[in-house]
Amino acid sequence: MIEKAAPSGFLIYWRLDLRPVMGLAGDTAQGISYLMGNHILAERMYRHQPAVMLYAPLHTMIWQSPGGGTHFTFDRPSDQFGSFGTPQITQVGTELDKKLAALLEHLGLDVPSQLTARKG
Repeated sequence: MIEKAAPSGFLIYWRLDLRPVMGLAGDTAQGISYLMGNHILAERMYRHQPAVMLYAPLHTMIWQSPGGGTHFTFDRPSDQFGSFGTPQITQVGTELDKKLAALLEHLGLDVPSQLTARKG
């Protein structure tokens, strides 16, 4: 089901274009913030500890630096979810790392080694 709506494994739940608000203060940088995730994977963690929703969906941002480079910034899911100390939650965090790495690769972006590195 979710594969059809989100072939990358992620849905966009929320999007905020920051330019109109930050532009009021004279800032010209471009940035769009997203909440993206997969509610099926989130539920696998939620059943063990509802507080995981602090980090699900994932907070991501596409922004342009003053020098003109474009960046896709995110917190590594395995770090966020691994902090709960529950093996089932940590496993989903690692799965999300892999999905995020696949998405970056699909978009033709560099995949940080931290997303593909095996932990502990």
